[in-house]
Amino acid sequence: MDTRGSPAPSALRLAAGGELQFHPARRALGGRTRALLLWLPGGGFTGDLPAASLASPALLAQAGADTVVLTYPRPPRDPFPAGLSVAFEALNALAHQPGRWTAGAPAALFVGGEDAGGNLAAALALMARDQLGPTLAGQVLALPMLDPRLGSASMRRAACGDLSCPYTQGWKAYLGDDARTDHPYAVPLHASRLAGLAPTLILARADHPLADESRRYGAALRAQGSPAWEAMLDDSAGTQAESTLHSFLCEATKLSEG
Repeated sequence: MDTRGSPAPSALRLAAGGELQFHPARRALGGRTRALLLWLPGGGFTGDLPAASLASPALLAQAGADTVVLTYPRPPRDPFPAGLSVAFEALNALAHQPGRWTAGAPAALFVGGEDAGGNLAAALALMARDQLGPTLAGQVLALPMLDPRLGSASMRRAACGDLSCPYTQGWKAYLGDDARTDHPYAVPLHASRLAGLAPTLILARADHPLADESRRYGAALRAQGSPAWEAMLDDSAGTQAESTLHSFLCEATKLSEG
């Protein structure tokens, strides 16, 4: 790994109230450019949903990403778009001084997240495209929460979607009384324009309640010309996930240099 320059801070507070924590890459990607990834943890928006652990900061670092984890405001105290606004500030902060996280090496910028964090990451990619934000090399979405209707076959098989379901409660808290299901940044799966986005890796498990909406988002991206791949993982915490992530980071970082 390139170790030039000063070490990155282990933690950094943002003006809007979020906190960034750093997990340095533990594996090289094969070139000078390093993958700098803003990671948004899951928890079903409110933090009440257990993580599926298809990806984690430690796993991403092991796969070769300099991973910056954002602690963002959560509902019900801070519904949409509070957490997303802080995430966009964090993304711009990383893009403004990428070298502080990569020891001065060139950086390719990624966003990623799990379940509710995957929703925010997908929305960040849309915002970066629409609002002249940072250029992204890719996005990593692990079982993203993308459909507040909760009516997919995978949801029904898991007996999820009723009023007591943590997904239902999370969406209700996030969208608030206005039920902003028509806003593309709140519900990226419902966005009418998905062209021009960075390559996307979607990690899922076939037996998970969020599997179907993960597949649907990948298909919707490809239908509008944005490259996307879904990886259905069996070994969610081991070598299969790490290998898949490493291959994606290597390829997307190489494309960003091109």
